[in-house]
Amino acid sequence: MNTVLVLTALELERQAVLAHLENVQQELHPETGTDYNIGHYNSPTGKVKVVVGKTDQTNTNAGIETERALTYFLPSHAFFVGVAGGLKDVKVGDVVIGKAVFGYERGKETDKGFLLRPQHGYSSYDLERIAEKYGNSDEWKAKSSTLLYSEFPSPILVYSGTIAAGEKVMTDIDSETLIFLRTNVSNALAIEMEGLGFLEACRPYTQIKSLLLRGISDLIKGKDGSDEKGSQPYASQNVSAFLFGLIDILSQQISPLDLKNKLLEVAYKLYPRGLEDKNIWERAGGRLHEINLNKSGGEQWFEALRLIDNGGGNVTFPLLIQVMKEDFSNNGLLKSL
Repeated sequence: MNTVLVLTALELERQAVLAHLENVQQELHPETGTDYNIGHYNSPTGKVKVVVGKTDQTNTNAGIETERALTYFLPSHAFFVGVAGGLKDVKVGDVVIGKAVFGYERGKETDKGFLLRPQHGYSSYDLERIAEKYGNSDEWKAKSSTLLYSEFPSPILVYSGTIAAGEKVMTDIDSETLIFLRTNVSNALAIEMEGLGFLEACRPYTQIKSLLLRGISDLIKGKDGSDEKGSQPYASQNVSAFLFGLIDILSQQISPLDLKNKLLEVAYKLYPRGLEDKNIWERAGGRLHEINLNKSGGEQWFEALRLIDNGGGNVTFPLLIQVMKEDFSNNGLLKSL
């Protein structure tokens, strides 16, 4: 993984995410002053850089803040994490993977009533499938058993499906909006206010994997009573724990782009003078005349790895890593590759 972006709407959701990170520092966007918390998560394969931002509520705010964070940090993965109201099948504390989001407020008012013209958003297919598999795993069952709170039913289950997204906070189970949802999107597991904006902002950035995750904090009916029992911190804790369990899995599945980025970082740290340092490039089968050696060490490595990625020369990523391990057999970053 490269950089992971995690966005929340509420401060308590952000704090639940930050509880999993070390060495957290604040960074301000140079143009807007938007505040982000940046820390590291200790995954099984090493430290993962995690950027945490808060969008505030509504799809509009979520869309604006997501776009701003994506273009500034250029993450490999983006997640929206937080609480939601349960509509169907779920109970307080459960986790819902937002396979699809249904924007229910777009439409046309006519003399015959409201004609729905819904918007749809979709999480990245591969992330959704990996998350669903993790939600059914023994690893999640073991982790979730440590999160249980006596005020709410157990076990903590994980569902994947449709989430309804609008601009309203729902507290009345008999409201016109909920009756409307039962009629028009009867398969929705939960309802919230930011998922559509998040996924719509992610949609143009196909190289960035995106996923919507929600913890159920109430079932609409009896919302105030659930809140008084601590349902929002409980749901935030559960969905954050699920997120970082998922990151554990993803950190072990290095894509070609992630491999190149990680190898670039490792190569520059271990061979800062470039391709002639310890004769590394020629030992891996490369030809020095194919690279401009008048550039800095970092620029040489960038050009060299681009050459490998394009299929040129005699060097491959696995061969280069193998030769590096001859020099630095105990290096943790190399072992993670």
